[in-house]
Amino acid sequence: MDAEAIPSRVRLRYYASAVIAGALVVIVVAAHGANWEWSPRFLNAILCIFAVALAAELSSVSMHVGTATMSVSFIPFISAILLFEPIWAVSIGALTQLVVEAVFRKKPVIKVAFNSSKEIIALGAAAWCYQLLGGIPSISVLALSPVPIIGTAVVYSAGVSMMVSYAVSLSEGTPFGAIWVRLFGGSIAYDVFALPLPALLAYMYIRWELFGAAAVAVPLFVVRHVYVMNLRLEQATRELLEVMVKNIEARDPYTSGHSQRVSQYARIIARDLGLSSRQVEQIATAALLHDVGKVHSEFASLLQKDGKLTHEETRLLQSHPVRSADLVRTVSSLRGPVETAVRHHHENFDGSGYPDGLSGEQIPIGARIIMIADTLDAMTTDRPYRKALPFGRVVEEFRRYAGRQFDPQLTEIAIRSSAIERLLMTSPGYGAPVPLQRPTLVRSDIARA
Repeated sequence: MDAEAIPSRVRLRYYASAVIAGALVVIVVAAHGANWEWSPRFLNAILCIFAVALAAELSSVSMHVGTATMSVSFIPFISAILLFEPIWAVSIGALTQLVVEAVFRKKPVIKVAFNSSKEIIALGAAAWCYQLLGGIPSISVLALSPVPIIGTAVVYSAGVSMMVSYAVSLSEGTPFGAIWVRLFGGSIAYDVFALPLPALLAYMYIRWELFGAAAVAVPLFVVRHVYVMNLRLEQATRELLEVMVKNIEARDPYTSGHSQRVSQYARIIARDLGLSSRQVEQIATAALLHDVGKVHSEFASLLQKDGKLTHEETRLLQSHPVRSADLVRTVSSLRGPVETAVRHHHENFDGSGYPDGLSGEQIPIGARIIMIADTLDAMTTDRPYRKALPFGRVVEEFRRYAGRQFDPQLTEIAIRSSAIERLLMTSPGYGAPVPLQRPTLVRSDIARA
């Protein structure tokens, strides 16, 4: 049977089952021949590292990418590999995930089982890698050999990132590579910087036990707290911007929710293109604010006019990208890529757009994406002069104007995106009858978008 014929939800279930089965195999292999003698010092070490891991996982920070979070729990997990035999390292990882996911986050059983199992597999592989490279786990002495420690960290990080990325790829129907870049591509520098920390935690515990572990863990959680404060400030700023956008769109019932939808489509296209998480968020923010300049009073009558705009009115409306960029620039954190994406979101790929007549690669990638997302929403929502168009007709129009109005590569990404099509299927206009249209459908549709 063709794999493509199997629904992604079924394939995801098969995959999760395979990961869970793989984790059981790892546990059996790790338990075989393990030393089961417990000493008070050994038990204290297990409890200490487990406590640090639990605290780290509980304090994980949302990355606003699906349900993805940033956590420093990998530090005590890898430290456990340096201190204990594989069975105990995988047990700490599995128990941490089980407690946090089931008790505190209250996730479904299948997700709890998958998340615990992926930790078991990644930690088991990393633990065996550590020993194959000459590392000897011990709570008495730590040989600071860089090759085993670095190899362990690389195997663990690669294992977790690949298992999570493949699960999300199956869930969203997005290519694995694009998902990996989106979730983990931006954290490579962070991972490299953090490489010495697991060894430092293990060394400090061996040297001073609980006090040594605290000396490493406390500064980590302080840094995490500062990071959370910055994230909350950014989120509060975004929420204020969303309120402002909603107030602007309240003038016209036909554009209600337009900027939010454009932001959603732009985020999906940027992700599918394989851009970093930071770039994706910048483009999504620019898409949310692309029409914010229409808050100025001179645009009110134009937005509510049913008939054709005069030449003077069209020229005035075409000034809104510049007015929007001017407003965006007043927020210091939005200067740069967000501002330029807003300014140029009406530039056409062939150079016939406005305000600056840029063409091809001269147009910022964010602006090219927003142009497509903006047009997509304009064509798939009801307008005063026509009903929303079905996706098949939208695809025809996009391909017709690819290379003239739109970046051809981005056009193909958008019209082939299963995530975008799923969003459109929830729209009341999806699949509506197609009325007769004038040939310049795309250009007229975004004139007031």
